[in-house]
This record gives sequence, C-alpha cells and structure tokens, in this order.
Amino acid sequence: MIKKNQEIEIDESDIFKNDKLQREDSIKDLSKLIISNTEPLVLSINASWGSGKTTFVKLWQKYLKKECNVNSIYFSSWEDDFSKEPLISILGEIKKYINEEFHADPKVEESFEKVKNIGGKVLKRGIPAFLKGVTAGIVDFDKGFEEALGAIAESSAKELIDNYSKDKKITIEFKNSIEELLSKINNETPFVIFIDELDRCRPLYSIELLERIKHIFGIKKLIFVLSIDKSQLSESIKSQYGNINTNSYLKRFIDLEYNLKNENLDNFCDFLYSKFDLENLLESKGIEKEQNNNFHHLYVLKKLAHIFNLSLRDIEQVFTKIDIVFKTIEPDLYISHFRVFIFFEMLKSYDSKIYYDFIDKKISADKIKELIQLDKFRDEKFYRDVSIFFEAIIDCTRKTNEELNELIKVKESEISGFLQILEDKRQIWENDRNQINQQEYRFIQNKYNRLENLISTLTERNYINLVDKVIKKIEFVDKFNFETV
Repeated sequence: MIKKNQEIEIDESDIFKNDKLQREDSIKDLSKLIISNTEPLVLSINASWGSGKTTFVKLWQKYLKKECNVNSIYFSSWEDDFSKEPLISILGEIKKYINEEFHADPKVEESFEKVKNIGGKVLKRGIPAFLKGVTAGIVDFDKGFEEALGAIAESSAKELIDNYSKDKKITIEFKNSIEELLSKINNETPFVIFIDELDRCRPLYSIELLERIKHIFGIKKLIFVLSIDKSQLSESIKSQYGNINTNSYLKRFIDLEYNLKNENLDNFCDFLYSKFDLENLLESKGIEKEQNNNFHHLYVLKKLAHIFNLSLRDIEQVFTKIDIVFKTIEPDLYISHFRVFIFFEMLKSYDSKIYYDFIDKKISADKIKELIQLDKFRDEKFYRDVSIFFEAIIDCTRKTNEELNELIKVKESEISGFLQILEDKRQIWENDRNQINQQEYRFIQNKYNRLENLISTLTERNYINLVDKVIKKIEFVDKFNFETV
C-alpha cells in the first residue's frame, strides 16, 4: 500500500497532542488577542502554499471552543467559490452552524431568519452601488465590474442618489440584524469566522469576498480570520486590476497580518520519517543506515529541507515519492542511490526548471553548488562528509567518463597547489607559532583534506552510472500527479 500523510487528528481532550509543529504558543497568544477585542477585526494568517495553514486554523478553532468558550465556523472558500455571490456562502455557513448548534433555540433561529430576509434585500439592490461608493479611488473598477454595474448605468442620476440612500439603509439594517444574532449566540465573547484557501479561489470571487467582509460585515465582536498565501492572492488581484500596489489594496480590507513560520521543520521531518516507516522500508531493500550518524538519512533530509526552504507540502510529497520509488527498486540500488534521489527530488521541489536545466546540461555544476550554499556546507563539521558526497554527484551529473577524468585532473592540479602552500605555511608556523598562523594553517589543511577526499570519491565510485540510474527513477515518479497528494 502506498502511504501518504493525512491531516492530523485533533483530540478533543488533548488538542495539541498530534501537533508536530508546536503551534500551541502561537495559538494561545492569538486567542488572547482576539478575546480582548470588541471591534470589527479582519486578521490574516499568511504563509505559502503547503505550509500548514489549514491545520493551524483547525487547531485554533478547537482551542477557542474548548478553552475560551468562543464560538466559530470554518469553511474553505475554495470549495465554495462555485457560488457567484460570497455573501450567500457566508450566510449559508452561518445557517449550517445554527442548524447544528442551536436547532432547539427558537430565538436564534428567528434572528437568523431576520438576517436572511434583510440579506436578500442587500443582494437584490445594495451591493454594487454601495461598494462602488465605499471603494472609490482604490482601483479602476471598469476592468472588473462592468457587468455588476451595468444595471446602474441605465438609471438616471436621481435614481442613483435615491437608491444609494436606500442601499445604505439596508446595509445598516443588515449589520444590526447580524449583531442581534451574535448576541443570542454568545454575548460575552467574539464570534469568529475562519475562511480558508481564499488565494485558491477564482480571482473575482476572492476580491468580492474581501469586499463583503469589510463593508457588509464590519460588526462589533465579529472577527474574520483569513488563511491566505498573500503572494498568490496578490496575483489574483493583479489579474483583475492590472499592476496595482496590492499591499496598499489589501490593507483596506485586512486589519492585522500574522506571518505563520515553520520554525519546527526538523520535528515535522522526524514525524514523517516515522509515519512512513522509512527506516524499515530501506532496510527491507538491503539499505542499512550509515554507521556515521552525521550521514544518517534523516539528517540529510533535514539539511536539504532547510537549504531549499521547502514547504511542509513539498516535504510530504518528497516522502511519498520515496515511498513509491523504494517499493519498486531493483536489488542493485544502494544507499548512495537513495541519497542522490533525495538530493534531486528536493532540488526539483525547490525549482523544477533548475533541476531539468541541470540534468539537460543547461546549468553548470557551479551554479548548483552556489544554490545549495556548498561553501557553508563544507565548513560545517557535522555535514562535511555529506557535502563531499553531494559535490561528487553534482560534478558527475550528465558527464561522460572522459569529461569526469578531465575534471579529476583539474582537481589533482589544485591539490598539488595546496601541497605547496601547506609546505610554505609550515615553515612560517614552525618559526612563529602564534594563534593566527595556526588557524590559517589548519584552514588550508582542511581544504586540502577535503579536496583529497573528493578526488578519492570521484575516482573510486562509478557516480556517473549511479546518477543516471536515479534520473531514470525520477522520470518514473514524474508520471504520477502529486498535486492531489
């Protein structure tokens, strides 16, 4: 059976039991912030796609209910953007919540009926004219609202003025009806609406939802928490309004922005390593872990995840690909193949174009070494052996035996130069054994030793064949669609 990581189970009795990213402190601090707030508030949780935003807001929702007695609803706007009107989606989710939590309370149901009735009037006549007035000057609406404003253009100036007054009155009535409903649900604490995956919606739907939230739902003790990838949402806005300043635009709608960081990436890798039972999977294929702990599979995985700054989703997909490819391997693939596979897959997750350009010889080996900051890698004692291995596979990728032999000759020439420098420095050191001289001598000695090990690695092992085998395995894995994983 092919494994893939699933959403974590949230235990009602121990909410953070399965939280491998240690979000508890952030959630507690954010909870204190919103509980103390009585004014209308729109808060965004900003992180790139695949960074765990959905898990974060679901944990937060459970915590608010259990520990803070704060009622809330959660819905994925991406799943609801089939609706042409975001107001319908929001009211539909509120209705669903009331049916589940307050079906035996006639006062709450009666209040929602009032909200629904006035909301119908807002939908019928209030939104286009009202929003055109309150957002005037932000963007050029001619590019995105021709259809919505077409009916207004047909009216006379007098009708527009009269309708504006009526529309504004209806909007105020709608806000009052929502406020009355919330007071019956819980008068002591705010009510929170979590809206997830806004950046994945149709561009116009995303924009209209933001506008409805700010201008129709600006109500005391009502808090919206938007889970977004700000960069993607900005692109959606630009697709409608052109190359505008999206930061300024979003500030009109979002009061506070919280950047979600993955500071516990190592813990997440530990969790996936155990979840996918990677140790036993590799051992079942005769691939035993390196006796040198510095070269352990998991340490290499973590190091590359940090170097490429991969999202949680990217890392999950790399583990799934490992699971697929190492259940289909032949007996003649070994630990070195595994490490090459990890390196290439993580490079491809970081930027697939760079990976394909590299194996097609459109990008030099030096560019890849620069990308992974190999100079820093080399100087870390813990990862020195790993860095030699990675440098060797980078140098061997898509090279012929003749090209590799030429490269080895160049490096042998370099090592001869190091020997001469070491001899000169040794004479100085022997005459003047101060600390600076000692440090400089050791630095050059380490570079010499590393180059000697690299030459030995390139000479002794058939890395060209190894890399070619791994590339073929990656071509096999590429045939699977991991967008749904």
